[in-house]
Amino acid sequence: MKIFLTLIITTVISTNILLAQIISYELAATWSKDDVSDLYQEYGVPEIGGEINYAVDGYKILYYTPDFDGELVICSGAIFLPSGIECSPPVLSWQHGTESNNNGVPSNVGNNYNDLIGAIGAANGYIVTMSDFIGLGEGEGIHNYVHAATEASSTIDLILYGKEFATQKLGTPTNNQLFLFGYSQGGHATMAAVREIEENYSNQLTITASCPMAGPYSMSSAQRLMLESGDEYPNPGYLPYVLFAYDKIYNLYEDINDVLISPYNEDLYQMYNGNYDMWEINNTLPDSPIEIFQNDYYQDYLTNNNHPFKLALLDNDTYEFIPQSPMQLIHCSGDDNVTYENSQIAYDYFIKNGAQNIELTEPTGGENLNHGDCAGIAILGAKLWIDTMAELCEPTQINEPLNTKNKTLVRSFDLLGRTLTNPSNNKNTIRLFSDGSYEKLLTINR
Repeated sequence: MKIFLTLIITTVISTNILLAQIISYELAATWSKDDVSDLYQEYGVPEIGGEINYAVDGYKILYYTPDFDGELVICSGAIFLPSGIECSPPVLSWQHGTESNNNGVPSNVGNNYNDLIGAIGAANGYIVTMSDFIGLGEGEGIHNYVHAATEASSTIDLILYGKEFATQKLGTPTNNQLFLFGYSQGGHATMAAVREIEENYSNQLTITASCPMAGPYSMSSAQRLMLESGDEYPNPGYLPYVLFAYDKIYNLYEDINDVLISPYNEDLYQMYNGNYDMWEINNTLPDSPIEIFQNDYYQDYLTNNNHPFKLALLDNDTYEFIPQSPMQLIHCSGDDNVTYENSQIAYDYFIKNGAQNIELTEPTGGENLNHGDCAGIAILGAKLWIDTMAELCEPTQINEPLNTKNKTLVRSFDLLGRTLTNPSNNKNTIRLFSDGSYEKLLTINR
């Protein structure tokens, strides 16, 4: 049964700032424990993805967050809660990948792949928050695509509101643990949010760990050069998405006719209104996205280091800080959308500047996995890594091997599927047995 409550924004209740920030919420979908188990089967997720301890309530959320100019705008998102939990759960913030259709964002609860992450996380015992980001879902205006500042603020605001919301709905506060992870654009958003939290929200939030995956952290260099190459690109619709979003924010041009050739100067912008999938946009474009630009504009862009578009890209690099919390970057070197160099540049910068507890990891066979193929493996690996640190209400028995009578060990591997030749030297080991069961041996240093 759906429940909808509109909260009066002008009401001031000193003990509950939530009422002044969340505009409305709707119980959009529920999952029993059996339903969550069905999701595991439907998406082919192995049992190691997380124990199913709770039924799940999925809420659609509308809330206020500042836009690029500081003005408050409506943003939408989702919060997934473990039903009936009786102790303080950790918060898990998921940042979604590139979406152009409003049907594919988290607030469309019960109807897309984000449900899998939300339901599995909440069933395992996490509070899961997911922002659509500004301009998607029921948000206002065109989406601020790969705009670091508003990706961060919309993510952080929903985490803060989500903690209060969960406390009210569950009757118990969240614990002090916060985990962030995201893939593709979500990797960029995760990195931006980590930087913003550690630099400006450390008095409100403490990050336990984060896992940015396959994100364009180096917009001004690695990702720019990939798009400038003139080679065929799997998603040519990404480049005009950036162009239109950055023009909204940075006023890149006065007349679109000076920038794009016909017919792209006429109707391409309208395809980013939230009603089209990226594949539909891609089908209207040449395989090399730079072919849509006016030659004079593009040549000026190439030769002018202070070109407005280049400066906008530079403003949205997200790696130039020193993470203060554990971070694992996951990326496949076969990525054909977001070059692996993005993660290498970020990792090298972190290490050079003294960051601790930073890892750059490639899944097994990552050199042969493109951007889409890598996603499932990377996300599962991130979840398993986060699980090793999470203080869940009903945690897996750790450091105690399960009863393996009447079954034989087939293979030992790490959290990203890499075979271990000497498992005793690895603190996080998964063992696969002949009956198809898994055993997680997780050693946590306390």
